[in-house]
Amino acid sequence: MTQQAQTIAEALNTDPVYVTNSAKGEINETLLQKAETKIDSLDFDVFVIVSGNQGADRDLLEQVKVFNGGEGAFIMIDTNTDLAVDYTFEDQHDLQMQVMEQMSVGRDQWSQSTPSVTKLNMLLDLYADPQEAPEYETGQEAPGSEVETVEGSSSTATLFLGGAVLVLALVIAVIWFARSRREQAKATRTRRRFELPARLLDRVDDLQRKTLREGLSEDTTELADEITQLQTQELSTTDAEGVERALDAYQMARAIVDDGEAERIDLAGAMVLLRQAGREIAEVKLHKSTKRGTKARKSDAARASASTKSAKTRGLPQSLCTVNPLHGEARTNQLVSTERKGHLAGKSVRVPVCGSCLSDLQSGRELQWIFDGDRPYVEGRSVWARTLFGAIGGDLVTALHRQGS
Repeated sequence: MTQQAQTIAEALNTDPVYVTNSAKGEINETLLQKAETKIDSLDFDVFVIVSGNQGADRDLLEQVKVFNGGEGAFIMIDTNTDLAVDYTFEDQHDLQMQVMEQMSVGRDQWSQSTPSVTKLNMLLDLYADPQEAPEYETGQEAPGSEVETVEGSSSTATLFLGGAVLVLALVIAVIWFARSRREQAKATRTRRRFELPARLLDRVDDLQRKTLREGLSEDTTELADEITQLQTQELSTTDAEGVERALDAYQMARAIVDDGEAERIDLAGAMVLLRQAGREIAEVKLHKSTKRGTKARKSDAARASASTKSAKTRGLPQSLCTVNPLHGEARTNQLVSTERKGHLAGKSVRVPVCGSCLSDLQSGRELQWIFDGDRPYVEGRSVWARTLFGAIGGDLVTALHRQGS
């Protein structure tokens, strides 16, 4: 590990972002480039290390900081949802406290399932525009009760015994009552500690949508250029149809991104549409490069049911996670139960899932569905729910056009 830390530390002297070999091709390059642009505009040094999908290595991060010898914030993210921060600021106590506080603010703003590269961009936004950590109300602990017993003479042993029993019962009752009050107060403090004010929740959603929209805007621009290039070439009828489908998906995604009122789930749908358009373009390019001529392409249904492994061997972009497209690339197709989930209640469907969701399925944990409003999207009636982001029910673009008509 020491040699690896030295290598990374030396690389960070020339580039603030280092991507390990295990992370290459597994991270959202657009959002990573956006993060690098944000780093350049900060008034203190920030270094970023991107590791594989096994989580951020805190020990390695600390070694890199030591070998680097510089001042600043050292951030490590993996290709899933993990993020770790270390820092060194000699004689800059205020700046160090600010960096520490923004990490606390960030934890309040993102969720556990937020992709690590999105967390990175949100944290860099906070470095550029520091926010005060939210203050939570604390419950008042119920004071303990004191019980005094007064000794008095008794004419009979029976009276004394009866009085003692009564006092003992009163003491037990008071202790039980005081303990119950303390437990209730503790539960209230715990609940309030993890409850976010509505204004903060609104800000979190705005930040996430802003970051998503920025990344999607760049993706749509790049995709538009590729479509334009293909439209100027001589294509077979089959390939021309593929480009047309890509254009339809692109235009639908562009409309969503440009809509200032689009919700987070709609922007996730735009990601799926862009991936669909990118897949169509990649298949046309692959078709041209392998000179398959007029050989008929696979039907849409056959392509949709093809395994992730098969798609990789064909060099095509992969599907996004159906449970939550913001999780990123799907690793495999898996049977998912939608029991008690909206219009799909009681059904099981085979859909693309990411590594994190696959682990949840294998461990019997609840899947982390993306929310539509205040509930998992599959419990709703949106076009995203009816088609599971295009995984079932035919062509997603057609379904969106049908909904808008």
